[in-house]
Amino acid sequence: MDYIIVKKDKINVKINMIDILYIGTIENRPRVLEFVTDKETYQSYGKLKAIEDRTTLTFKRCHKKYLVNLRRVEAIDSLNRQMIFDNHQIEPIECSRRHMTDVLREWKNL
Repeated sequence: MDYIIVKKDKINVKINMIDILYIGTIENRPRVLEFVTDKETYQSYGKLKAIEDRTTLTFKRCHKKYLVNLRRVEAIDSLNRQMIFDNHQIEPIECSRRHMTDVLREWKNL
């Protein structure tokens, strides 16, 4: 799958997977996913697990509420457990201790 379709202001938008930095859940809003790209943030209903099962190997679960595009990760701060993106305007996201080893290994092998 090269793209995903999400809604933005009741309009369906096709987003290329390579443009997505990460996909996260929104606190206190069950099943609302946030697709963060360089230019915009989109919201759509769904489950992270369903997207994780459909996406390519470049998307990896780094936290219970995040799927990260490993091709867009510039650095991984193991000490603070953060994923730093190639777009420095986007805040780093946290990586859980549980997923850190797998994410680091997958990222190194890209």
